[in-house]
Order: sequence, then C-alpha cells, then structure tokens
Amino acid sequence: MHYHIILTKDCNLKCEYCGGGSDSLPGEIQYSIDELKQFISLDEKPILEFYGGEPLLRIGTMEQIIDSLSARFVIQTNGLLLNKLKYHYLKKFHSILLSIDGTKNVTDRARGTGVYDRIMDNIKLIRQREFAGDLVARMTVAQGTDIYENVMHLLTQPGFDHVHWQLDFEMFWEAWEHTVPGLQEWINSYNSGISSLIKWWVSKMERTGQVAGIVPFIGVMNSLLNGTDSHLRCGSGTDFFTIMPDGRISACPVSIDFDFSVIGSIYDDVPSSLPGKAEVGEPCTSCDIFRICGGRCLFVNRSQQLLRENGYEMICSTVRYLVKELQDALPQIQELIYAGVIEKSDFDYPEFNNGCEIIP
Repeated sequence: MHYHIILTKDCNLKCEYCGGGSDSLPGEIQYSIDELKQFISLDEKPILEFYGGEPLLRIGTMEQIIDSLSARFVIQTNGLLLNKLKYHYLKKFHSILLSIDGTKNVTDRARGTGVYDRIMDNIKLIRQREFAGDLVARMTVAQGTDIYENVMHLLTQPGFDHVHWQLDFEMFWEAWEHTVPGLQEWINSYNSGISSLIKWWVSKMERTGQVAGIVPFIGVMNSLLNGTDSHLRCGSGTDFFTIMPDGRISACPVSIDFDFSVIGSIYDDVPSSLPGKAEVGEPCTSCDIFRICGGRCLFVNRSQQLLRENGYEMICSTVRYLVKELQDALPQIQELIYAGVIEKSDFDYPEFNNGCEIIP
C-alpha cells in the first residue's frame, strides 16, 4: 500500500489557496524511525510518499527514513529545495510530484514572485543529476485559470513527463474568503478547455503516435478501454493512507483534522486492517458514473456541509463533463489502437498508485 509520510506541517511558501501548511499540532514527527519501520515492515510492498507542509524542509529525517526502510519512494514538493537533495537520494525516487500551476504568471500569482523560475531551474538541475524517474507537474487549478493554456504550457516544458491537476477545493467552500462571483461561468469555461485539450490529445496521437502525459485523460481512458470499474481513484481509505506526525493514520492527507478520516495509528494497527474504514457515501455511490469516477474525493464527499450552495453539484458537473468527453473520444482511440498507431499499453499509467489522484 501507499503511505503519505507527513514530515512536517511547516512550509516555505504561503500560497493564496493554502496559506503555508497546517496549524494543528503536532507539527513535527513524534514517533521514532524504528516505530515507523516496525509498522511499514508489515506491508509486503510499501510505497512511501514524503509530504508536508514542505517535506524537503526536513531532508535529514527523510534521508534517515530512506536509509532505514525498504520501499518505493515518492515525494510531493513545491520544488524550491530540490537542489538540496543529494544525488544518492535523488536516484531513490520513483516519482516526484512537483507543485506548479502552469505559466510563470499563474504560478507566481498564487505562490509568490520568482517561484516559477526557481522551480524550472531545479528541474533542469535534477535532470542534469540524472534523475530518470517520473516527474509530474501537479497543478492546483483555481477559479479563473485557463486549463487549456496552462496544461499545454507545462506539457511543452523540458523535464516533465506528466501533468496532473486538482480543482482548488477551497473555492467551493461556503466560507472561502477569496471566492468571487462568476464561479459557474468559470466552470463552463473550464469544461470548454477540457474539450479543447482532449481534441488536441487525440490529434497528437494521430499525428505522432504518442500519447501525451495528461494524467486524468490517461487514467480514465484506461478504464474505458478495458471496461474496468474503479474504486476511489486517489486510493484514500483503500490502498493509500497518511501517517501523521503523532503516528495516527488518516485515510486522506487533506482531511487529517477530521474525525471521519482518522482510522488508526502505527502503534495499534497493522496495514491490512486499514482498508475500508473510511469510504465515500451518497450521492456518489448511487451515481451512474460511480464505477468510472470512483467518488472523486473522500474529503469532499464526507464534508459536503462545508460547501457553498450547489457546490457539490458544481464539482460533480466537471467530472461528468470530463468523463463524457473521454467516452466520446473512445471510438477514435480504439481505431488508432486497431490501426497500430498507438498501443493499448500506452494507457497503463500509473505503474502503481503514485499520488496522482486521476480525477481532478
């Protein structure tokens, strides 16, 4: 299974949709590495994803964990301290999920002046240092973002293998202070951008025989091609769990302060006892696309009371639109596979649950 390891709740940025980590205590790891090792050793194929706050603020602790445990390693980082990661440890990572929101203007507006350039410099550096793993641009898409322009920008930058994004959940909160009028109008624009992206994506397959690394499209198309059902695609509560600094275990890394999400601890539980303790409920489980979507987000599903009026319906409308557009593209992609232009295996991503939630 996959475990987020929250190394610290501190962050060296104060992004406008986040604010710089979580204020809840404890903010730093309280358990020993031996205690973590004892728990993780009960899992035959563990995947550890370093998380925060900003995990690279605690490089020393991260190095100790890597040295002590046998696992696959992933990190989700804002990228500003990637230059501090030693060659030996850099090579240990299967995937790096790097937070970047698109163009320089969009990224710096949310994250701070100069952040984009520092990220791009560090991407160039780790590639020069022979990082050959999967580098994923992980966008937070806030209201007003042009999804087509910003995804296309990241796809054309050297270094990135894949692009994934999540809609900024905060803009659907009833009490979110940055929400501005026109959210439904922006959603309509976002959906239009999804259509344009899918059209380009399929066209690129036709022209080049290559499947561009747009994670939400690849993940959903894989299910459509194979006719397979999906559980909650991020894996929260199924095969993906978060180990908090005090050793408690949450089903989701975002909802660690909510009682529904806290399902155990490294002291009192074993990995095999965790799946199924926190699951999505209605209205998702009765939805006609539940087998494809899987419920989108455990946190949003279980905290619907926090959303603005019609907020849940707005979020779901984006998922429905995405799925419908990919279903419409399915016959064309099947024809390309049949003609040998692309391979069905091109859609076998990710190799394992690497922290890409698939459904935006």
